[in-house]
Amino acid sequence: MVYKAFVIATDGRRLHWFLFGCLAISLMAASPSIVNSCRDCTARCCRGLAVVLTIPEAKRMVAEIGLAPDEFLEFSNNINSRETPHYPLLVRHGSEVLEYFIILKRRRKVECAFLEEDLRCSVYEHRPHVCRLYPFDLEGKNVKKGALCPVKFVREAGTEEIARQLGKDLIEHGKIARKWAVKHGNKVPEMKKFAEYFGKD
Repeated sequence: MVYKAFVIATDGRRLHWFLFGCLAISLMAASPSIVNSCRDCTARCCRGLAVVLTIPEAKRMVAEIGLAPDEFLEFSNNINSRETPHYPLLVRHGSEVLEYFIILKRRRKVECAFLEEDLRCSVYEHRPHVCRLYPFDLEGKNVKKGALCPVKFVREAGTEEIARQLGKDLIEHGKIARKWAVKHGNKVPEMKKFAEYFGKD
């Protein structure tokens, strides 16, 4: 069922990412999960890295933290689509097709907007999936190549559910993104139109 859903939600160009995600989520579900123990960290992962969100989790964050989408989210076409499983919002620009992703805003284009002075996350309870899983890849076993994290992570029950939710969100995200491209893919996306594009709930 998951395999079929991944195929339906993607085109051939991105099928490899979703098949990888399907396998990775299964591996995570069979393994103990990971707890992010950041007490003594210098928050290097919150600086310089783009946090890419699925459309479903972006909508949840809007509802949960009480901020307007354009206060903490932005559309970016500076993300390498080969390095993320998220399906892009495709925009036709002349003879080109541009790829846009939803990311968290960054102060001075470096720090996450939610990074506080004491290096804590001001929306920790509502943080995105990639923040909950970092520095591990989708398999939940291997540290991402070039990861900035200096912390030695331990495992405990719970994170496999996050992986399952990420898998579900990626499927739904792909479907929504494809529909969006049909209706709005002739103009650069504007965050102030977030509710118009994706609804309020």
